[in-house]
Amino acid sequence: MAKWDDLVLAIPPHAGGRLEVPAPAALLETLLGLHNVQLTLLRGLRRELRPLQEGPFHAGRTHLEAARVAHASRDEQLERLKAARGCFTEAMGMERDKARLSFIALHLGLCWLLLGAERDAREWTQLAHRTAVEAMKDILVDASKHQGLTRNRYLAPAITFFMFFTSAATLGAGYLFWDRVLSKRTGTVMRRALVQMQSLADYVDALGEIRLRLGELSHDVARYELTHGVDEQQFVARITIRKLINDREAIYFNGRETRKVTWNDQERSEVITRELL
Repeated sequence: MAKWDDLVLAIPPHAGGRLEVPAPAALLETLLGLHNVQLTLLRGLRRELRPLQEGPFHAGRTHLEAARVAHASRDEQLERLKAARGCFTEAMGMERDKARLSFIALHLGLCWLLLGAERDAREWTQLAHRTAVEAMKDILVDASKHQGLTRNRYLAPAITFFMFFTSAATLGAGYLFWDRVLSKRTGTVMRRALVQMQSLADYVDALGEIRLRLGELSHDVARYELTHGVDEQQFVARITIRKLINDREAIYFNGRETRKVTWNDQERSEVITRELL
């Protein structure tokens, strides 16, 4: 079974012009061999698999399988690749889930590459990359809604004020008890989200490498890192997606807000920003 790294290595490095067609058989073989990897990833994300197992996407894969037949002529292979491209384009118009959209965009981009059109391949691969990051971001947003009482940035100050200025220690202890209960629930939700995001992060990294192989400049291809922290009970309490802009600048997203961080040898500054992750 193929892996994401195999797909990166199967893509011919950018040669500064149009590729010869039909494209290398290794790329087509590797792309087709990734189907189970994609389904496994979607299953872990709790996404519906049927749209990739039937309909226009499945038809597109059937055309790709026909294109790799050894006795197919060059013209036959091109026609089958064009038919696959048409099916994947149709599948794009029918899809709404971002993870599946990313897979379809990747197939569409590699169809263009197999047909010798690098510029179109780059455009669709960029879309696949961006959409996969958005899927990872959505998982974090959903998980961050399950916050314990004292982790809520609005409720926590109110609870602290109430407990400090009243003698209702029993009520305050009750709040803390329920916060521990909710924190455990939060930790479970965040742990599951972390596992899902880590599997997506490997795919996101591969898409970045594919974009570089297709000739994009390194400063145009964003790099993403996933970090997390645990609380005193070892529950996952924080997950952050970091987009590296350059050696001294990055954008952080924690599920609720986006911050732009700039640093040098003397200081570090943070500002809330609306810039896209």
